[in-house]
Amino acid sequence: MAGNLQAVCFDLDGLLADTEPFYFEAHRQVFAKYGVALTMEEYARRWIILGQRTSGAAPAMGITEDPAVLTLEAKALYREMVRAGVTAMPHAVETMRAVSARFPTILVTNTPEAETRLILEKTGLAPYLHHLAPRESYENPKPAPDSYLAAARILGRAPGGCLAIEDSPRGVRAALAAGMRCVWIPNEYTRVAEPPRGILATLGSLAELDVDSIAARWTSL
Repeated sequence: MAGNLQAVCFDLDGLLADTEPFYFEAHRQVFAKYGVALTMEEYARRWIILGQRTSGAAPAMGITEDPAVLTLEAKALYREMVRAGVTAMPHAVETMRAVSARFPTILVTNTPEAETRLILEKTGLAPYLHHLAPRESYENPKPAPDSYLAAARILGRAPGGCLAIEDSPRGVRAALAAGMRCVWIPNEYTRVAEPPRGILATLGSLAELDVDSIAARWTSL
């Protein structure tokens, strides 16, 4: 199998599961409580594009409350929203069904395992992921390569034989730094970013993902 596509890695939030609106709304509500109007554009820029955490974004936006308190409040709201009805992204279930029938699949996410499993159960995606690499599986979060290097170890494959599917520039950088090839499928929050360098392609949605076509051209990519 050397030189062939051997496995496909998928991000979770904003790619397979429609959770980004929940993250935004949770932070919007918490920031409003402390007198700051958080817009979707500002959220996308700070949290998704730049990879800031609440610990950095809150003081930068003038909030003096302990960022740890804000983080806990936002996480509690987010979990309530997920339990109330998280859904899969458009075309996610049928795409995962098709890909998982042909290749080993793994979820590579900065989300903790308990939340990951809850989201997969709620969205119906769990049967189509053969392995998981949640936040507990590695040391440094994306954009560090740790998550994708951990995924390769779990799969028992070399990174060079793996394809990563990502929605955020941070995730793309992580996959490429690990030695994987990557397709970028931005969502409404991440498409404001410039297309990351080094990707195989930018797609409009999961419906456009043709892994068999990529596999057929793998050695020439």
